[in-house]
Amino acid sequence: MPPIIQLDKLYYINVGEHGTFQPSGEAAYDSTYEHIDDIFKYLEAQDQKKLVLYFHGGLVGEDSGMDTAQRITKYVKDNTTSHPVCFVWETGLLETVRQNFDVIGDSPFFKKLLIKVVKIAGKMLGIEVADFIGASKGVGNLTEEEINAELSKEEPFKDYKVDPGKKSVNLVAVENMQDEEVIKLAIASEVEAEVEEEVYSDVAFQNLALQPKPPEEERLMKGEHPAIEDATGKKGIILPARLIISATKITIAVIRRHVTKRNHGFYPTIIEEILREFYVADIGTWAWGRMRDKARDMWNEDDFSGDPLDWHAGTYLLKKIVEYKKDHPDLIIDLVGHSAGSIAICELIKAVNERNIDLAFRNILFMAPACRCELFAETILKGPARFKNFRCFTMSDVYEIKDHLVPVLYPRSLLYLISGILEERQNDAFILGLQRHITGGKPYDKEPVLQSIMNFIKGDGRISYSVTGDDSTDGFRSTALHHGDFDNDKEATLDSLMYLIKQ
Repeated sequence: MPPIIQLDKLYYINVGEHGTFQPSGEAAYDSTYEHIDDIFKYLEAQDQKKLVLYFHGGLVGEDSGMDTAQRITKYVKDNTTSHPVCFVWETGLLETVRQNFDVIGDSPFFKKLLIKVVKIAGKMLGIEVADFIGASKGVGNLTEEEINAELSKEEPFKDYKVDPGKKSVNLVAVENMQDEEVIKLAIASEVEAEVEEEVYSDVAFQNLALQPKPPEEERLMKGEHPAIEDATGKKGIILPARLIISATKITIAVIRRHVTKRNHGFYPTIIEEILREFYVADIGTWAWGRMRDKARDMWNEDDFSGDPLDWHAGTYLLKKIVEYKKDHPDLIIDLVGHSAGSIAICELIKAVNERNIDLAFRNILFMAPACRCELFAETILKGPARFKNFRCFTMSDVYEIKDHLVPVLYPRSLLYLISGILEERQNDAFILGLQRHITGGKPYDKEPVLQSIMNFIKGDGRISYSVTGDDSTDGFRSTALHHGDFDNDKEATLDSLMYLIKQ
């Protein structure tokens, strides 16, 4: 076991199950309402006028969350006169996702299915790549060996091109309509015929589908999916007819997303759609949903009766802040959130708005925010009186797509994975930290929620895209090259935050 991180409970709140004070892991890290009482006794004794609430990304384990809290506490104390309180609310999602990707990536069935979808979708979209001698070659004409060679690269199909003259005739006839249902109807028969040919001509593929999957893979497969034969009581036995239905559905989704420009790149989109169809139930969606629930539940209304362990930690903190502010009306509060921490802050603002709590914040500062744009619009944008300044630090898209969450298998960032898979019932869900969603480029320029965010973001000083230049203004610098770098990029982003906080 890693050593216990030594951090005074005056500087953090460990949020348990359902956003309460319930124990959630290492007992030494547990928080109680008495610990929050102690925080405010300390603030009173110090006559403290400035408070920073920091929310780390909710994707890490408890030890990592505590390590972040320790680093942030030291940095705030060393560089400002504010008192930091860090929320620790672990889920361990990132570790779960990477482990599950390893299992799926080793699956012979998955590898074979991937080749088939690459071949059919690539052929219909007119996708071309360089072959062994550097000549351009249509993906539909590649052998399985050539496709496997491409799939073994650090970023498969990175430099693909589209030859409009080689697209499916059925697709060309409807692609300008940009209507998903029209596109689906136009290509469905052709895709199904191509899939049938690939399945029925490949006995090895059929056998891989029919074989019970290893326990690790079986655990990840979607038991409710019609392609999973459950008469035997096992998951992972896929009949050829059902395989054709599923592979057709995947391929149509990939093609449709490309035509409507809602794809995340040719290869990453295929990975997303295969995972959605066969594996997404357990790849991380459940853990992501659980994390979002905790971000919301910690602010649930509470009369603070009954077992104190069941009290909601965030709401109890709000109660104490309101009480403290009555005697210290000049109290300044800054909110800082990294990744999923932005969701917790949105939910905080929502609670304050809905209950008409007499609180306002000076700065809301986001780093690589993982919140849905819809949530941001209905909370932050609807409560402009609740804050004075807003600034978001996130990567430009050129760096976002270079941030490979799982090398080879998923060469896109965590925010892309959230957008493409983890947000249920959505592909290309709108995420605030993804530059492509908030800058007004097509096809996002017609979405009302994105238009409102774009207009807000254009306001003076509200956005900073990493990597910034050496001549960047104080308070805007960021050199993050990876999603997890924003609180650890040689402190460039943290220095920008401290510049704003110490004003």
